[in-house]
Amino acid sequence: MGSSTLIIDTDTHITEPPDLWTSRMSKSRWGNLIPEVKWVEEKQGEYWCMDGQPVFTVGTCIMVPGEDGKPVRSPRFPDYADRFSSMHPSAYDAKARLEVMDAYGIQAAAIFPNLGFVGPNIFAAAGPDALEFQTAALQAYNDFLLDWSSIAPDRLLSLALIPYWDVDAAVAEIERCAAAGHKGLVSTGKPHEHGYKLLADRYWDPMWAAAQDANLSISFHVGGGNLSRHLNDERTSVEGWRATLARLTTSFFLESGITLADLLMSGVLARYPKLRFVSVESAVGWIPFLLESLDFHYKKYEPWLERPEFAGNDMLPSDYFHRQVYANYWYEDLQPWHVAAIGEDNLMFETDYPHQTCLDKEEIQHSINEGLSGVSETTKEKILWRNAASLFNMDIAKLEKLT
Repeated sequence: MGSSTLIIDTDTHITEPPDLWTSRMSKSRWGNLIPEVKWVEEKQGEYWCMDGQPVFTVGTCIMVPGEDGKPVRSPRFPDYADRFSSMHPSAYDAKARLEVMDAYGIQAAAIFPNLGFVGPNIFAAAGPDALEFQTAALQAYNDFLLDWSSIAPDRLLSLALIPYWDVDAAVAEIERCAAAGHKGLVSTGKPHEHGYKLLADRYWDPMWAAAQDANLSISFHVGGGNLSRHLNDERTSVEGWRATLARLTTSFFLESGITLADLLMSGVLARYPKLRFVSVESAVGWIPFLLESLDFHYKKYEPWLERPEFAGNDMLPSDYFHRQVYANYWYEDLQPWHVAAIGEDNLMFETDYPHQTCLDKEEIQHSINEGLSGVSETTKEKILWRNAASLFNMDIAKLEKLT
């Protein structure tokens, strides 16, 4: 790849296997609410169903087996696989995922879900009166992911979901998952779009405190919230399916900027100076502008006059970002000024495997050789693995021996 450095992929996805919830949740307690996979004739595909009703396609996997068994993009692109049997097994099988990682030159990969906080939140499909069920379903996922990753826990980095709909449950789950060995946490960066309080509300403080005490980072993955404003029948009928996808993907990135602005002005980073956050699969080119704009207007509007957590220091929003926030890139060509503005200690690399615009083996080579061609080898090493190793509390000395 033009470099012997390691790669830690900071955004990949697991396609939840069909028995994830049926094998882990009590049928006598939860009945037909338990998510299960069924063939839906009118949709001509397998779907996750709750109470017999289709909730979402079986998995956002675009990779299928090629003639040699290696993953290639589905001929259905940009539509996902319509059934498990057509997916490349690396979507849901840990051993097969490790084989693909070896072929792609990936040492370790952070694992995100498809059906919780990333796209549709399947846990919420039971309705607002089923919060106990949502928490039980989320815990089942967290337990499953730890089991799935146990084949190579230093390579398959399990990130636990937070039941943000119940702060007490969130604190308990953070503590439980930290003790169990999860490498990080995933939550929504848009709680207000799910009917809950804003990030800046002190209501969330026990959750932030628990994460900081556990020394686990919190990832805000792109997407989430109300997707209908970007994806609806009117949009697709006027724009077309492929144009809609190109537009909404970029729109999601810009919305991640709004989430990051919310976080930087929330006071959370000032109150919890050791708590780290990640803006995931959101691209990074917009970050320099956002930091420049926030710094400029922060100095103009002087929010420290009404927010005590901002008083008594000279830190700007960009300073909080550089101290506590990370972001990952995959397709962009990073220029030296990008790295200078965002920070070489704040950037990480991702592939988004096995989603629609993920990088395959050749594209990984291009993204590293061309996308990072303007940065030093030391900076490249930080972006490709050292920053992620620090974020996920990995054994850096052990990793250095592999370089």
